[in-house]
Amino acid sequence: MHINLLCGLRHLPNHFFEKHSQETFAGVDRGAFELTKRGIEPLFMIGDFDSVTDDERQELIETYGIEPLKPEKDDTDLALAVDEAVKRGYKHINMYGATGGRLDHFMGALQILEKPYYINVGIHIRLIDSQNEIQLINEGKHQIERLDAYPYVSFIPLRPNAVISLEGFKYGLNHEVLEEGSTLTISNEVEDDIGYITVERGMFLQMRSSDKPS
Repeated sequence: MHINLLCGLRHLPNHFFEKHSQETFAGVDRGAFELTKRGIEPLFMIGDFDSVTDDERQELIETYGIEPLKPEKDDTDLALAVDEAVKRGYKHINMYGATGGRLDHFMGALQILEKPYYINVGIHIRLIDSQNEIQLINEGKHQIERLDAYPYVSFIPLRPNAVISLEGFKYGLNHEVLEEGSTLTISNEVEDDIGYITVERGMFLQMRSSDKPS
């Protein structure tokens, strides 16, 4: 099952609501209000709702019965939303509106991708905006299509001595050993219709990017 988590309107892909309005959504803090404003009722709403006005918060309380969380908590609103989606049985989770603001929030969103439990039980999480699509890839074989919307592909090693092979890319690799901090695999491109990725050891952040908003 697939669900979209909307945190806000920052850096959404073009025509986002037109393309996805019939899909399942959950609202994270400000994102909950933005969904309801467009006639999309979220499956659930979560957050301390510190990014809405007092009037908007009251409207959400009166209309949808939200229970704002205390600002002092052990996880971010987005992390709690992902956890709730997983508890409800969702295996494919896309996060939108979570980039373009505070870098600590962005790094927190990346941390969610690396949560061992999600990796172990096969939860697929993507962080998406108008210029980037980020996900974690683990050991095994993977493939991606060439996309005009995100022509560049980078692989960020997350473990020491990670090993990766790439076929069908502009810059192919064969059993390449990468240290953390390596920039060898930044800004590659899928050259064939399909690019084949083999992670032989470790794990990577796969980042698809564009110079211009999609």
